[in-house]
Amino acid sequence: MENVHHIPRPTVDGDGLNRAPIGDPASERALLAQCMLFPKQYEDAADIITTSDFSQPANRLIWEVLGHQVKNDAPTSPIALRAEIEKLGQLRLVGNGDYLWTVANENGGGHATYFAEIVRAKARVRRVEELAISLRAQVLTGADDEELHAQITGFLKQAAAPASNPFADRLTPGGSFILDRPDTVPALWGHGDQVLWAEGEALLIAGPSGVGKTTVAQQVILASVGVHPGPVLGLPVRRFNKFLYLASDRPQQAARSMGRMVGPDDRALLDERLVFWPGPPPADFIKDPGILLRLCQAAGADAVCLDSLKDMAGELASEEGGQAINTAIQRTLVEGVEVIGLHHHRKQGGGKDSGKEPTSLDELYGSTWITAGAGSVVSLWGAAGEPIVALRHLKQPAGECGPWKLRHDHPAGRTEVWHQVDVLALLRAAGASGLAPAALAVNLYPNPKSKPTTSEIEKARRRLDQYVEQGLAVARKTGTSRTSPVAYFPTYNEQGVLSDDD
Repeated sequence: MENVHHIPRPTVDGDGLNRAPIGDPASERALLAQCMLFPKQYEDAADIITTSDFSQPANRLIWEVLGHQVKNDAPTSPIALRAEIEKLGQLRLVGNGDYLWTVANENGGGHATYFAEIVRAKARVRRVEELAISLRAQVLTGADDEELHAQITGFLKQAAAPASNPFADRLTPGGSFILDRPDTVPALWGHGDQVLWAEGEALLIAGPSGVGKTTVAQQVILASVGVHPGPVLGLPVRRFNKFLYLASDRPQQAARSMGRMVGPDDRALLDERLVFWPGPPPADFIKDPGILLRLCQAAGADAVCLDSLKDMAGELASEEGGQAINTAIQRTLVEGVEVIGLHHHRKQGGGKDSGKEPTSLDELYGSTWITAGAGSVVSLWGAAGEPIVALRHLKQPAGECGPWKLRHDHPAGRTEVWHQVDVLALLRAAGASGLAPAALAVNLYPNPKSKPTTSEIEKARRRLDQYVEQGLAVARKTGTSRTSPVAYFPTYNEQGVLSDDD
């Protein structure tokens, strides 16, 4: 029926919501082809566009992997790119590698910057369309005018950034960076001054084998993805959309450990919110510090657990190894992906300190750069497999948590705070003489072989000052001299009645 004309099916519905993203896929492929053939042109193009400027997910992935190869002076052929994408588990996105050859054969001629300008121009139009669709949807659902105006203003401000400045998104005015911050540390695990894991700062959980590092970390992870919502060690945990777990140290043991904590009814939520990478990462962090961020991006994760750091870089004790771990973590944090790392103490010799609980960051294994880049460091100590272990907060983003004694319920995979010093009870028991910081330090950091250190006494003083700030204690000099020591007294007695002296 040659006289019948078939009308093409529309690609756009009445609201314009089903239209393919605005872009120029042919120019994107030509740009990628030029960079495959002439890797030095990649950096010129990267001054013009970013990954998000590509309209096709496969092209975005190839651009990222190309950048990694160019940076490391590695091959950029389709065969090499396929191998790297396979390491990321993303081959399906590029048609099992066939699409790479399609891209390589896109011979557009010219310089990569020519096609980069086309890609950028299309991306700007696409973002305007996306804003328009978003604004229209919000108008229809009753959004107020101030919210709509703020979105438009923010869009125009971002669009006005110089096109040739690839760092514009990260540069922040000094006043905003310093002053526009909350009064308390934003907590991922904790609240108020009791913060074990702070937003934008890595948490390291260190300890010898068998004391429950993995058990504690996995409880935090399951709380954060909503499988076991609720506090861990009495402190709340913030939710994440997806958690990546690098099970590099004995992955089957990690699976058995978490298997004690979940059941068949949790499968759907586990599949949606948690993803594992069994075994070591695709590349040593020393050789490729950016691999951690790329793994997180490939998984769509907004948090990652490194189990454990010794499997991430070959030489943790070297300056190079410590800096590589720190660089990988910092690159990941700055892109909004939160990090937990599991670590180990130094092996103790047979001297006088053998069997002594570590009390400083120097007693953790590896380069000092590892702990220098962490916001919070927690030490667990005890005999392997024992239900009772000690927790000490060696580095704090806010106030110190603990010291605590933890009790592991190994069959159930649950941990709770079994014992902690009751400061208010000590204040009341001190009576008329009051509680001195040194006396509190003896209780917080017991050591039958030595007196509390100056640092421990100062930490005890800060703990007592927190009770003063909360209105639960008062500080008074114990004599009339200007140099008389200060002692602390409870504001309320055991019945909750205001003390006579106050």
